[in-house]
Amino acid sequence: MKILTQLSDMHNFTPNEKSIASYILTHKERILHLTVQELAKVTYTSHSAINRLTHKLGLSGFKEFIIKLALEFQQNTQNISNVDPNYPFSLGESSLQVAKEIAELMKETIEKNFAFMDDDLLSQTAQLLDRAERIFIYALGDSQIRAKSFQNKLFKINKYVVIATELSEWAHHTVNLTPRDCAIFLTYHGKSPSYIKAAQHFRHENIPFITITATNQSELANLSTICIQVPNDEVKLAKIGTFSSQIAFDYVLNVIYSCIYKIDYLKNMQTATESFKKFYVNDMMDDV
Repeated sequence: MKILTQLSDMHNFTPNEKSIASYILTHKERILHLTVQELAKVTYTSHSAINRLTHKLGLSGFKEFIIKLALEFQQNTQNISNVDPNYPFSLGESSLQVAKEIAELMKETIEKNFAFMDDDLLSQTAQLLDRAERIFIYALGDSQIRAKSFQNKLFKINKYVVIATELSEWAHHTVNLTPRDCAIFLTYHGKSPSYIKAAQHFRHENIPFITITATNQSELANLSTICIQVPNDEVKLAKIGTFSSQIAFDYVLNVIYSCIYKIDYLKNMQTATESFKKFYVNDMMDDV
C-alpha cells in the first residue's frame, strides 16, 4: 500500500505518530529536504518516534522512507489526469472522445489499484483460497457480475465457488460455512448490515474471509482475515455509472485468480487440457 495512504489512514498510530503523519501530509513540498533530526524538531517528537513510524509503515528506517516517498511523489505527478471517475465524459463530446476518456479512466484506475498491491497480502489471499474446500462470494448489483466472472474462471481449475447472495440465499450459506471454507466480500463501501452480520458470525466461528473494498477502515474491513483495498474515487449517488469501482474489482479478481493459478501452474494447465478433451469426446464443445 502507498505510504501516503497509510499516513492518511493513521491506522493504529500513537499520538506522536499522528503528529508526524499530519505534518508530512500538510508539508509535502518540504519533507524531502528535511533530515530526521529536523523532522523531529518541527513535529515536537523524537528521532526514535520517527523510526518507529517508518517501521510501522513496513520500512527499514527514515532513509528508505524518504526514497519511497520521493518515488510516490514522482508517480503522482506523472499520473495526473483530467478524467473525473464520476463524470468521465461531458455533454456534446464526440464518440471517439468518449472512448478516449473511458480508456484513460481504465488505465488510471488500474495504475492506482496496482499501487495498493502488496506481495505478501496477495500471496496470503491466493494460499487461503487455494486451500479452501469451498469459496462463497458475497456481492450485489454490478459487483455480482464481477463475482460471476471470477467464479467462472475458478470453475476451470476445479474450485467449488458459490455466489452466496444469488437468489437472496446469503443467510443460508452463511450458517453452513465451516473453517475449511473461505468467503469473499466484494463491496465498494462495505456498509451492508447483512454483510456485517455474516462477518461477525465468521469471526466468531473462525471462518476465514477476505474483503475487497474501497473503505479499508470500515467495520467489515476490520473484521476481515484479509482486506484488499481498491481506489475510493466514486461518489455514491453522483456519477454516470460504476466505471471506476468495477474496473478495480475486475482487476483485483483477475490478479487473485492468476496468483491462485500459479501456485500449481502445471497441474492447472493439465486440468484445463483434460477438461477440453472430455468436452470433445462427449460432443460438448458447442456449449463451452
